[in-house]
Amino acid sequence: MLLNNLSIVVPAKKEAQNLEFIIPDLKKYSSDIIVVDGHSNDGTEEICKKYNVRFILDNNLGKGDAQRVGAKEVRYENLIFFDSDGSHDHNDIGKIFYYLQDKKYDLVVTSRKTGGTYDITSNLNFSGFIRETGCGLLSLIFNKCFKTEYSEVLYSLKGVKTKKFLDLDTSENKFGIELEILALGIINKLKIIEIPSREKKRVYGKSKLSTITGFYFIYQIIKYFIFQKKFKK
Repeated sequence: MLLNNLSIVVPAKKEAQNLEFIIPDLKKYSSDIIVVDGHSNDGTEEICKKYNVRFILDNNLGKGDAQRVGAKEVRYENLIFFDSDGSHDHNDIGKIFYYLQDKKYDLVVTSRKTGGTYDITSNLNFSGFIRETGCGLLSLIFNKCFKTEYSEVLYSLKGVKTKKFLDLDTSENKFGIELEILALGIINKLKIIEIPSREKKRVYGKSKLSTITGFYFIYQIIKYFIFQKKFKK
């Protein structure tokens, strides 16, 4: 069902094959879909033309930059960030929109911890084990610092009021944008809710997130906790 007043931003980097699967589903929900591409040169622009969705280049700085570039171009009050790797469940779009539009939340974050995951690498190899353990540790540290009870702080499927997102004035260019949005949202007293979401297995390609990035995430949490007054708008 097409939802009024909803824009969807899809950051992409060499995900043309996955976009072939994703875009037709997204078009069922929104008339304003923007694919923000990281200079992929893999046919992403042609796929966007094929499905008649907007194509914009980012500044080639990373995912966080792509999200800001897209958010500045959307047409509607409600915004959902949807990954281009095929792991997000499009069936959750309506649920996220409900909390943004009808329940008047400013930020809707989703959790694989409560929704589950079909990403089998999480269960079958060492890197998957490290990822799951690391996510749990980050959530624990985050909750201790901010006195919250989020089951997950990294999952990237999010809904947010467009103006609220822009007002947060995020600065992270890469994957740290996920933690930054939640931390700044708490610091600036946004109305936030966490809902379950089922993570699917990506269709093509491999994750671009390295295990070592987890140490930077810990740094981020400590930074936003210690210097909260600096980040209050």
